[in-house]
Amino acid sequence: MLSLKEIGSKYPTNKNDYGFLDIYENYFKNLRNKNLNILEIGVDKGDSLRLWREYFINSRICGLDIDKKDFVIQNVEIYQGDQNDKILLNKIAKKYGKFDIIIDDGSHVSKHIINSFNYLFDHLRQDGIYIVEDLQTSYIPRYGGSRINLIKKNSSMNFFKSLSDSINYENFDRPFFKKHRFDGLIKSIHFYQNIVFVFKGQSAKYFHQNVKINFLDRLKKMLSFFFR
Repeated sequence: MLSLKEIGSKYPTNKNDYGFLDIYENYFKNLRNKNLNILEIGVDKGDSLRLWREYFINSRICGLDIDKKDFVIQNVEIYQGDQNDKILLNKIAKKYGKFDIIIDDGSHVSKHIINSFNYLFDHLRQDGIYIVEDLQTSYIPRYGGSRINLIKKNSSMNFFKSLSDSINYENFDRPFFKKHRFDGLIKSIHFYQNIVFVFKGQSAKYFHQNVKINFLDRLKKMLSFFFR
């Protein structure tokens, strides 16, 4: 059975050039024979979809691209449209149900990446994986990033950094804590050069979902922090 990298050598996808296939292999090798639903945003010439089709032999695979494609890939469905179009995303999700793997290799614009994640996360299966490629664009101004301000609020990289915070912080130590929508719903986030893997699932030690702290309690905790 060919490895993902060996299959990738047949297709000129830039996933070969960026070293992504070795990383993907680590996460996908135990999934390749399962019956999965896979969505990739960003089709280009279709080579990565051909790669996934040959690797995930029992899975349903679909792609989404802003441009209309004049080619057909056997056993792969390709949608034309904007990754920000919630109506279209809902149409795709309704047909496929929950996705096991979602890969965003689309516009690379921070706003688009964040919008797509916010919408599609609910359509990702528990224990599913959400992947965003080419995060280097998070530092390029025309993609909504900054080369100077590395903590720019609305960049895609800082969005995913904030998700890491939601896994690790303790709300008892945060005065005026307000629950974030992803708190307790993400098991782990793995960063590599220019790519991030978000694993959906119950945070292992997350036990604050039902905790309600009133205003006075929060104020006391804040004051005790400053005057201890």
